[in-house]
Amino acid sequence: MPGTVLLLAASPVGRGRLVDAASVLPVLAAVEPAVLSGTDTASVVELADPLEPQAVLTRLRAAAASPGPLTLFVTGQLQLDRRQRLPHLALARTTAATVRYTALPWHWLREELRLRPDGTTTLVADLYADAESWQQLRERPLDTGGNIAVYGRIAPPPSRRTVAAPAYMKAVATILRSGHRPPPER
Repeated sequence: MPGTVLLLAASPVGRGRLVDAASVLPVLAAVEPAVLSGTDTASVVELADPLEPQAVLTRLRAAAASPGPLTLFVTGQLQLDRRQRLPHLALARTTAATVRYTALPWHWLREELRLRPDGTTTLVADLYADAESWQQLRERPLDTGGNIAVYGRIAPPPSRRTVAAPAYMKAVATILRSGHRPPPER
């Protein structure tokens, strides 16, 4: 059965950027779709620094509706909205004051994936959290639902005036570029 792959690299432009998320996309895009998905054939959707949360949600819904295996590669930064204190994946236009309106709420991702059959969805994540998000994540871990295999890392914010590189995702992409796809847990 063909697989589906969603490559999502999102971080704000300007001073609020913690990670250069899109820098990993050329390496991931160079990997054969079948290797990315772990299936014989696959469709790949790439979202580089998207602007609108609704546009990301539309692509996520389409990917989640696919009948075969789904693999998501998500690189970016987490921020909390000031009102509800919920984690969001910051998008290109996101600022500390506009998180609620310009970022993708993490629970949207969880909700879109929750109805997928067990064992068909894999999330590989390389995320940086701003200071507020990092503190909250220490008390309440990020919830992805019970039916998703999750691999990756969430890192604290880099030192001031530093933009981090998505080292974990680049390492994964480098391994996959070899043409060999080890089991995700390895």
